[in-house]
Amino acid sequence: MKVIVYHSFFGCETGCCGHTVKLEDGRTKFEFCHPYKDDILEFARELVKDTFGEEHVKDLDWENCIIIDD
Repeated sequence: MKVIVYHSFFGCETGCCGHTVKLEDGRTKFEFCHPYKDDILEFARELVKDTFGEEHVKDLDWENCIIIDD
């Protein structure tokens, strides 16, 4: 399953932004949060878990995921 986490909505200076989690099946959820930690993989893992539940995290191949931070 493909999981995409991306920055969305308005710029950070407005305070109206965060990240959207989108699953391959089309389900999405927006969260007002940012990866304040250095570990963006952990940020993505926690966001997916909090958004869609532990069952979607346990079988994902986190070791071979692609993280693009731009």
